[in-house]
Amino acid sequence: MFGYDIGTSGTKTAMIDLDGNLVYSAFDAYKSYSPKPTWHEQNPGDWWRVITETTREALKTSKVSPNEVLGICFAVQGLGMVPVDRNVNPLRPLMTWLDARSESQAKRINEKTGLNLSAKDPPAKVLWLKENEPDMFQETYKILDVSGYLIAKSIGSFTCSPGSGQWYGYSEEKGWTLSEELGVPIEKLPKPATKPQEIVGGLTDKAAKGMGLRKDTPVMAGGSDFLGAVVGSGAILPGHAHMYLGTSAWIGVMLDKPIFDSEGRPHVFRELDGWIAGAEAESACACLDWFKDELAKDVVEEAKRLNVSPYDLLNQMAEKVEPGSGKLIFTPWMKGERAPVMDDCARGAFIGLTTNHRREHLLRAVLEGNAYNMAWIMEQIEGHNLGFKIESLRTIGGGTRSKIWMQIFADVMGKNIQVVKWPLYSGAIGIALVVAVGLGVYRRFRDLDSRLPIIFEAKPREEQCKLYQPLYTNFKESYAGLVGIFRGWGPV
Repeated sequence: MFGYDIGTSGTKTAMIDLDGNLVYSAFDAYKSYSPKPTWHEQNPGDWWRVITETTREALKTSKVSPNEVLGICFAVQGLGMVPVDRNVNPLRPLMTWLDARSESQAKRINEKTGLNLSAKDPPAKVLWLKENEPDMFQETYKILDVSGYLIAKSIGSFTCSPGSGQWYGYSEEKGWTLSEELGVPIEKLPKPATKPQEIVGGLTDKAAKGMGLRKDTPVMAGGSDFLGAVVGSGAILPGHAHMYLGTSAWIGVMLDKPIFDSEGRPHVFRELDGWIAGAEAESACACLDWFKDELAKDVVEEAKRLNVSPYDLLNQMAEKVEPGSGKLIFTPWMKGERAPVMDDCARGAFIGLTTNHRREHLLRAVLEGNAYNMAWIMEQIEGHNLGFKIESLRTIGGGTRSKIWMQIFADVMGKNIQVVKWPLYSGAIGIALVVAVGLGVYRRFRDLDSRLPIIFEAKPREEQCKLYQPLYTNFKESYAGLVGIFRGWGPV
């Protein structure tokens, strides 16, 4: 079974067996483009290129026959929008989840409907297309997200994952509820599948040849990268929680009944065998990468000389600094923010900088600032009287490679941080396991709970927890003091 985690910086491909063991994995990067302020775009062709190339390489390396592949499934970056023609040719680049050009459209939709949409949400993007590129809007056959595009490329017909439909305003009871308000013909929107494990079709001859697979290989509806993370982390039963640390970051908690939040923090949706309460921060490892690329170029060069990862050297730098970074606080809102505050104008900042601080303090403050941000998200979720206490977070993503960062999260959040096996490929493994559920190998998603073992655990330390508490309070209070400045500068 193949699972593909279509991320912001690249795609992770995983081939697994029926027990969830990783047979083959690969990562291939592609670029995002920002032709104007607040614009963030990608070329959809890059995803398909990576998918076909890594699939062929997986078959070659593993010596697995195409006839042995039971199915494929995609976990995708959410909130994107790309218009296509009848032949699935993109008419413009994808407007990614970070694209905030549709601020005025989101404001008008909210005023008309009473919703609390961000400029980064798909309905606002669709309205922007209709108003700013009307000829292209008329020419558009279907408006798709990443899920819809990849499914159409695979099976030759138009549908999308149920999660994608929810983001675009679709429900099984009411259909496309925003279509009338936006003036978007329903025929331009694909009908979502009903379940992630639903077989939406088989590979076309063209797609199969490109991937090296057999024609009619089943393709499941799949879902967001969030869905892949839930399954891949193994935090599937009600009361279990996971945290993802990649370019962005999020927390997801499984519930046996929904909770309601008027501001959408957390966002609650029905998927798998229950409800998921989740909230996403726009920047996490992206902040660390910024530090590496802009403030530690010498470290990158030294890592090349030593033939080691630059992140290993950064971890060593951070370890030299006392917890709290000398009372230096960093806000990780470098691409605007969705949670714990929803503000497309929010920005990063160092607060409390003095001449006593060295570069190492700034680095550790970046790590701690992300931990404060996720602790705030956790606090918002737990403030809904869930009926259970969250003791631990199964943690996945590239950020898990830093043990000092995992310990910082544990000390700031007061939770056990449990890193699962193959954390970089958990999303791809998780979405591949959706194939197994769709084929009936597993009867329910709950049968996959704790499928991947824990390989490392950081536990909160009492002394450090107490030290971080006042700084965490300062972090939360900083937004109120900075929001006026942020709003004056506009969206990131």
